[in-house]
Amino acid sequence: MVISRRWKSAVAAGVAVALAAGIAAGATAQEMKKVTVFGGPVPKYDGMWMAETKGLYKAEGLDITFRDFPSGTTALQTFATGHGDIVFNGDLPGVRHWIVTKKDYRLITVAERSATSYIVAARKEIAKPIDLKGKIVATRVGSTGSWFIAEFVNKNNIGSVDIKNLDTQVLPTALCQGDISAFFIWQPFGTRALEVCPDKVHILSTAEGYINGYAVGAARASWLATPEGADIAKRFLRATLKGVEIAEKDFPAVAAYAKAKYGLSEAATKADWDINIRANAFDKVFYSDYCSLAEWMRSEKLMEGKFDISEFIWTDGLASIDPKRVLPVPAPC
Repeated sequence: MVISRRWKSAVAAGVAVALAAGIAAGATAQEMKKVTVFGGPVPKYDGMWMAETKGLYKAEGLDITFRDFPSGTTALQTFATGHGDIVFNGDLPGVRHWIVTKKDYRLITVAERSATSYIVAARKEIAKPIDLKGKIVATRVGSTGSWFIAEFVNKNNIGSVDIKNLDTQVLPTALCQGDISAFFIWQPFGTRALEVCPDKVHILSTAEGYINGYAVGAARASWLATPEGADIAKRFLRATLKGVEIAEKDFPAVAAYAKAKYGLSEAATKADWDINIRANAFDKVFYSDYCSLAEWMRSEKLMEGKFDISEFIWTDGLASIDPKRVLPVPAPC
């Protein structure tokens, strides 16, 4: 069989193109930055959900592995062993981790903050705060729920309560079964308790007038100090902020993700989505709230001396995307 020179040339050209494409694909794969992010199954993180499902992290060259934990306190326990690159947690556990690790921890963003996203879910016989006096209440001890309980008990002159340490996913069942009289935690767990046993429980209070609860993203200071760590963090923030813009406008997409991945009902997702304040900024409210937290921690002997916020946050990432998201850091408080 005779094969023409033109055909041979075409085949050779095709092989060359295929090889080039293969090499390019390999190079692209090699350029993808691997990063592990610790998060949780709550709509506070809907910006990340949308960034993941819309391919925004991949567009930034990030190959992300998400690991979910029942609470930020639990996530930080694993993070402390050296696993993970970015971790999402609450305000109190973050500050405590910063102290324990000798400041090898920096906030890179504020995913969400809200007083109304923190609730007191209680048995129906608990009609008012004073009814909790001497009763068993629960939270994930060490989380922001611990701070909420302290403020709630003090401001309502309750005296004392018996605090039980439970992980978040256990709280609704424990309340419905009567093992505890109330729990202090973030949504959607209050809504989930109402779904399980609406005839037995109610929402006694939100955290309005007590605290602003935070969901924050952080990384190790030593990792952020490296060129690669800083680059990955900035890429992550860019993609996440684009995801936040989608999440704010597209509740059906958020609800679909929550249902498919976590089995959350639309009502449970909506209850949290409606009240999410997706701040993603270091602003005056943030500085004021963290100074209040520091004051309480000192009163509980969880912190000594003034709190230097400049050593607690990493502003390079948000400032590189939008300088307006970072206000001047105040003096130690």
